[in-house]
Order: sequence, then C-alpha cells, then structure tokens
Amino acid sequence: MPLYKFIIAILAASPAVIAQDNPKCQDLYTRRSAHSLSPGDWQRVGDVVSKLHEDGVFSRFGKSHQAVFDHVHGATAFFPFHRRFVLELENMGREIDPAFTVPYWDSTLDYKDPASSPVLRKESLGGNGSGPDKCVRDGIQGGWMMGFPNRHCLRRDYNRGGSIDSWVPAEVISSYIQSDSHLSRFREHIEFGIHGVVHLGLGGDAATKYAPNDFFFFMHHANIDRLWWLWQNSAGSPLRYDGPGANGEASLDDPMPQNEDVSLGGGSVRPAMVLGYNGMCYTYDSVPNPPDQYPGSESDGGDDSDPSREINDNGMSIFSGSSNTAGNAQELIGIRQAFTNQNMLRDYFPRSALLGEPTRDEMIQSSNATSASPCGCNVAPQRMLSYPARMSPMWVAMHGFNDTLVEQVYQEACHLIDLLNNSAYLSPY
Repeated sequence: MPLYKFIIAILAASPAVIAQDNPKCQDLYTRRSAHSLSPGDWQRVGDVVSKLHEDGVFSRFGKSHQAVFDHVHGATAFFPFHRRFVLELENMGREIDPAFTVPYWDSTLDYKDPASSPVLRKESLGGNGSGPDKCVRDGIQGGWMMGFPNRHCLRRDYNRGGSIDSWVPAEVISSYIQSDSHLSRFREHIEFGIHGVVHLGLGGDAATKYAPNDFFFFMHHANIDRLWWLWQNSAGSPLRYDGPGANGEASLDDPMPQNEDVSLGGGSVRPAMVLGYNGMCYTYDSVPNPPDQYPGSESDGGDDSDPSREINDNGMSIFSGSSNTAGNAQELIGIRQAFTNQNMLRDYFPRSALLGEPTRDEMIQSSNATSASPCGCNVAPQRMLSYPARMSPMWVAMHGFNDTLVEQVYQEACHLIDLLNNSAYLSPY
C-alpha cells in the first residue's frame, strides 16, 4: 500500500476523525418506564399526544409504517428503523413540550396478566375497546378517530376477549441478551417473541401494519429499543450488525427505510446505532449510559471476559431484560444457584457464568429473599414462570416469517422456562 494511503487509513480510524464524523450529544434526556408515571405525568403525555393526533401525526405514521413494512420486519433494519421512527415522533412531541419523552412499556412486568397492567388503566393509556367496533373509549386516546387507512375509531380488541394471553417473562429475554452473539439471532428472538405477542395481545389497530395509529406502538418499540441497547452493551459493541440486509448481508451502509409520509433524514442506518451520538440524544432509566467515546469498529467494546464492564456507573446490572432493577440482582443470583450444571449455565446465561459461583453472602441474601413452600421444595406456584402465547398464523403470514423458525424460537423459550421451573429458581418479578 502506498504510504499516503496508509496514512489516510490511519487518520480515518483515529478517535478525532471518528468523533468529528459522529457528533456527541451535548445533552441527554431520559425515557422513563411507563410503570413509574404518576397521573400528572400521564396527563402531560396525553396533552402532547392529543395535539399530535389533532395534527394528523399518528395517521401519518401509520401510513408510513405500512408503506415500509416489508423492509423493516424479518430483516436487521428492524432495530435501527424503529429506533429512528420512535425518535421522530418524540422529536415532534418535544416541539410541543420540551420535557416530553416517549415512556417505554416494559411488558415483562405485566407478562402473566397483561390486561391488569397499570399502563392500560383509564387514567393512563386506556384499556380494551368496546362496542361492535371495539373503539377505545378511555385513557389518553379515548374517543380518537383515525384517518388511515380509512376513517375509523382507534380500536383495541384483546386477543382473549376481556383478557390478554401471557407474554414473555424477563428471564427469557435475559437469556437472549446474554447468549445471542449475533444480532440476527437476537432479532429473531425478539421479533418472533416479545415483539409479536404484545402487538397481538392488544389487537385492533395494534395488530395491523398501521399499528402506529396507537400510541402504544411507540411505548412498546421504545422498550424493544431499550432491550436492543442492553444487547448492544452485552455483545461488546453497539456497531455489531449482521443478518439479512437491503441487498444481501446487512451493512451499516444500508439505507434507512423511509417514505415521504415520515422522513427520517435519508442516509444509512449507521447514525442510529449508538445512543448519545448522531442525534440519538436519549437514554433509559434502566440501562448503561452511552459510551464516552464513539466506538471505532464492530470489535470495539471492551474485554468480553471482564464481567465488571457489565455494570454501569449507577450500579445497575445489564444482565437482565427487566427494568425492575431491584429484582435484577436477585434474578442473577437465583439463576446462578439454579443452574448447578455450569455448561448449561454458560449456554443460557453466559454473562452470569462469568461471575463464577455465588458467594456466601449472595447465598444468604437469596435464602432470606425467598422461602420454601410447605412441602419443602423451593418452587412456589405463584413464582413459577408462565409460557408465552404463540404468534397467530395471521401475524406470521402478514410478516412473511418462516413458520418453522418461528416455532423453533417458541419451543426454545418454553424449554428454558421448563428448566427454570424444574429447578430451585424463584422469579423475583
């Protein structure tokens, strides 16, 4: 290689050049868990989304999502597109109220009985639809009329009538975050699992290609984005990007899918990869902070063998898919105790395995936090994990998913749940 080309290559990879090409956010705001919002917080969120609705924004986002649907599902662009899509609506909301943020809905907190979630109460998002058209009557979206794909009321139609099938427990998501070394596999686990069953559970507009009609969509995808950021940190670099792309294998230079109804600024997916940079000026209340410096390559991200890097500066573990940080440590300890077979622990929870055997203090903490059932075993029925619902054939066909692969993902989740339920593990959630 000629000397001048070598020097150019070195300069292009230098931190100064990387920083210049990927400007760091000067200010970060924090997306909060929807479970933490007060009635006053919900009122403030409702004021903003009502104004956006009056301006036709949600119908426009629904139309845009339907237009690009086939390009942003079943492919790696699923993650960066929805990260940027949610941010676009959030930016519009912040023009109305600079303090507005999209709250994320951690569905693992409600997975056993979703319909009883505080997020679906009348003082918050509102509940099931009613009447022959299943119109949403209460909550911050009560009485909404939508303009796309035709004039109709905003609809919700729970998939079990008055209740909702169970969703995915946090422990299954934790396993995905820890064990999936490729983004393509993590995307399948998320898209064929927690992503789909939550959409289907609410039904109505949420179970269509124009799901952004319902503000639920943005809260749900904010949580999917939070889980992706956790995986990006656990995987070693936010820039890991593989799987099916726009033209063969995914590339960070793939164009960001968009259409004229909602412009995402053009360009590639690359600017959406790292929180804290390139306009991604937000974080979450239960995740590691953005890196001090922009990653230099897909392999940048620290030493995978060092478990200490898995704890951020607030002391919150990123091993878990649950935003319940008080329960994260108990989940970690319980899983390490339950899997006496270290090979199995490394298969399902490799980041937990890196921490080695539980200490004596951890054992005491765990035994104090749980109690044996009257029969003397350590499995309390109310603390056992429930199986998630299956995705419907209609949903699978609408997305063009591979039936066999979808079923494989479902069976893997059920197998892990069986392993945990048949061990001494007690879920802290």
